[in-house]
Amino acid sequence: MTRFPVLPAVILAISALTGCQVLQKPAQTTDSQKTSRTETEAPDSKQKTEELQTFKPSKPLLPDTISVKQQLVQTPARVGGKLVLGFAEIGTLTEYGLKMDAKIDTGAGRSSIDARNIKNFERDGKKWVRFDLPRTSKANVTLELPVKDTVLIKVPGDEDSQTRYVVNINVKVGDITQNLDVSLNDRERFEFPLLIGRDFLKDMAIANVGKKYIATEKVLDTFTVKVPTGGNLSIKEQIDKPVDVSGLALFGELEEVRIKGFKNTFKARIDTGAKTSSIDATDIEYYTKNGEEWVRFKVVNGDNSQTFERKVHREVSIKRHGGLANQSRVTVFIPITLGKISKNVEFTLTNRTGYEHPILIGERLLSNTALVDVAQQNIAETKK
Repeated sequence: MTRFPVLPAVILAISALTGCQVLQKPAQTTDSQKTSRTETEAPDSKQKTEELQTFKPSKPLLPDTISVKQQLVQTPARVGGKLVLGFAEIGTLTEYGLKMDAKIDTGAGRSSIDARNIKNFERDGKKWVRFDLPRTSKANVTLELPVKDTVLIKVPGDEDSQTRYVVNINVKVGDITQNLDVSLNDRERFEFPLLIGRDFLKDMAIANVGKKYIATEKVLDTFTVKVPTGGNLSIKEQIDKPVDVSGLALFGELEEVRIKGFKNTFKARIDTGAKTSSIDATDIEYYTKNGEEWVRFKVVNGDNSQTFERKVHREVSIKRHGGLANQSRVTVFIPITLGKISKNVEFTLTNRTGYEHPILIGERLLSNTALVDVAQQNIAETKK
């Protein structure tokens, strides 16, 4: 068999002459080369990580709800354009910046203030008076004012009369300011140093003795609510709650009262300053019945009269102005009709000969039952 040992040499010679390349296996990558390539890629990866860490959104992420603080605020009520005042309010002597607790009294024609150590004197040929106001927002305060007038107070059943000085003062309750001729009176035994009478109330305000301190705004409650963050929801920080006067009757300063057994009606003073109603009773006699105390008395109205016998309910002590001693009276229940109201009413028995009206309707009946407008009379709606 013939062999050709020179063939490879010939092929190499031809490749060299023609410029062709001989195909060879690709070189294997070494571990050192792999490591080198990885190290060159690492800086790019680290840079991307830092960029991710430093990325911040353009807007902060908001919670689904936010907390909003709200206040429930009492707002005053008005009826027929007149401010509704409670049994008690804050009165302000505007010229002196003095505040004091005031009682709203539809039975008093003139307002009165608690004055102590009253001394009269002359200044520039005119009568002046110096007095202390012991219960004000600035504690005890001494004032000097010209005497506007003097009034003679005659208390029924007492022989002695009392002279009181009258001074002119600006008094504010709620948003109403009135220039009043106020009488100076020692009210130490009374809860309220200032008494607001019909001179302040007439044409400006009406009384609601079932509530207190309702003439100005007052925060009733504070609470926090959660609301959604999305949308255009508007949340009020203040929720107004007007004073509720719905369902109350309206009485004038004087009303007609009916008592069973009498054909004609009785004229009655509507008096928020009196705790218990009162009726003119004469010929009062006490006796015992079944071991209990009873009373026999006569009620007169014009030409008609009637004798009642009633079980004594209790005995009350009536405070009187001007330092006069308290008066003890017994109470009984008598059924009456006033407007649409028919009920058994507690009355004190007293001789009201010196008073203008035989019946006085007090706070116990009026509370949560009626509003009182002293600018009107005989306005109670009657039963159909």
